[in-house]
Amino acid sequence: MPIYEYRCSKCSKQFEMIHGVSEKDLRIACPKCGTTKPERVISTFSCGGAKGTDGGPSSGCGPTPGRFS
Repeated sequence: MPIYEYRCSKCSKQFEMIHGVSEKDLRIACPKCGTTKPERVISTFSCGGAKGTDGGPSSGCGPTPGRFS
């Protein structure tokens, strides 16, 4: 299940919720003030820090160069 980030429009508290994509009509309340109209925020993500095929650092995102070709 994806993790969604929200920001409360009343108190500005930012929080995360885990719920399915099909639960888009789920009524979500701010854990701080209880307002039920939080805004969904675009979140950033991080990829792992795997080593490249030459033993050096890799970007960590996507397949390692030379694999799956």
